[in-house]
Amino acid sequence: MTRIGREIIELCRARFGPPPRTFDRRDTRLLRLRPPLWLRLADGDALHDVLARQEMLVAHGRIVWACVVQADAALFRRGRGDRPALIVYSPDPAFDEMPDDLQEIAARLFALRRADPGDPGLREFAGLLADPAARPSRAPVPRPVVGSLRVYATTVLVARRHLPGHHLAAGTFPLIIHPETDSTMILPGRYWPAPLLALWRAASTDPGGFH
Repeated sequence: MTRIGREIIELCRARFGPPPRTFDRRDTRLLRLRPPLWLRLADGDALHDVLARQEMLVAHGRIVWACVVQADAALFRRGRGDRPALIVYSPDPAFDEMPDDLQEIAARLFALRRADPGDPGLREFAGLLADPAARPSRAPVPRPVVGSLRVYATTVLVARRHLPGHHLAAGTFPLIIHPETDSTMILPGRYWPAPLLALWRAASTDPGGFH
């Protein structure tokens, strides 16, 4: 997915537009994330920072690929309720054409759940995966997994209404990031180009296809 990966992420950027972006009242309402009830009741949850920074992300953020490491199983099927997910992404432009590499990194991190790694950094990540209340925020992925590459693990609020089909049909999607905040948000599906929508919908029926 090297060449097509770059083509798709560049189409996402073109459809969302260059920063600074402005939107009319209707689009602003559709873009805005709202805290679900469970988050409104959790005053100290770090996901409140994501909601607080969403205007910066929408107006000035950059779009990159991201992959799910771990998420509530309910998010992978149609239903109701927005939930957090642990994802990996990189600001390095090299990953524009390497979403497959991000998928491999995500899989290696997920495998730590059932491992007892000797490396302290990997052991810390294993602990985060085992703790449902943990909210990693732009945490550098340990070198044993990525070498010298800049890859981060972070928590994102998965808003179903921003996803085609209202669920995670696949684990790879475009993400909005900004260097001045650890917060991120999934690019709403209305800005996804046709090739990405086709891959996403095909993933619902072909587990061996787009991840």
